Formats: sequence, C-alpha cells, structure tokens
Amino acid sequence: MGHLRLSEHINAPIDHVWEINASCERLPEWNVVIVDVKDCPDRLDRVGAKATTVARIFGRKIEGTQETTKADKPHAYALKVSGAGGAKATLGITFTEARGGTDATIEIDYELPMGLFAGVAEKLLGGSIERDLRHSQENFKALCEATVPAHV
Repeated sequence: MGHLRLSEHINAPIDHVWEINASCERLPEWNVVIVDVKDCPDRLDRVGAKATTVARIFGRKIEGTQETTKADKPHAYALKVSGAGGAKATLGITFTEARGGTDATIEIDYELPMGLFAGVAEKLLGGSIERDLRHSQENFKALCEATVPAHV
C-alpha cells in the first residue's frame, strides 16, 4: 500500500476552491490522469455522489469509479476510487483559509493490483503516481487562481 500527502497554498478564496473541486466537468481540466468523466451528477460534493472516470494510464484508457464519502463544505472532502484490476484508493482533501487564500492538503492511500507483486509494482510506479499527483495539484492551483472572479 502506498501513501502520499501533499500541501499547497492557493491564492483564491476557499469557496471558489471548493466549487472547482466539486465540479465534474472541470475534473479533466486539472487532473492529468482523467481524460473524461461519465455518469456524474454535475457535482461531487454530496456524500454518495458517484462518477465513472476514464483515465489514461501508461497510454491506455482505463475506466474507474469514484464515490464521495465525505463532504463538509468548504473544508473537507473525501472519496474512494476503484480501477481496473483491483486498484483502490482513498483520498482526503482539506481546505483551510490562510493568508488571504486557501491551504489545500491531499492525502492518498492506494493499493495497486498484482497480488504478490504489488510491492514491486509500488516501487516501480510510486514515483509516477506522486509525479502525476503533484502535476495535478499544480494544475488545480493554477485553474483556481486564474478563475477567481474579479472584485468590482
């Protein structure tokens, strides 16, 4: 099992950050793995909300599912994810108002398929997973900051 924890400061109000995170249609804009979202109820910030995601993993399109398990607007969001071959993950995201913007922290626990070879897979793929997560977090930050409504 792998574990990752990343934090980032986003120069955008917490409610705006929450709205971007809760939007099904915006998910492929910032998540470098997700190329499409299907069967989504428009928003992901309700407990029980489910979506089918299409991810590009090593050049292959793979369908998976995600289900929201916690939605405490605008501070905490959690979901469970499952993918092809038995891949599983749980994600916890927290948002905190800080320094005129939002501090975002994401924690992921994941299991890769492959049975007895999962440990080897973790050593081979763990760096790729972390790199994709960091890139997605950078994209999320940029999207949130670029779309902050102007104060008039």
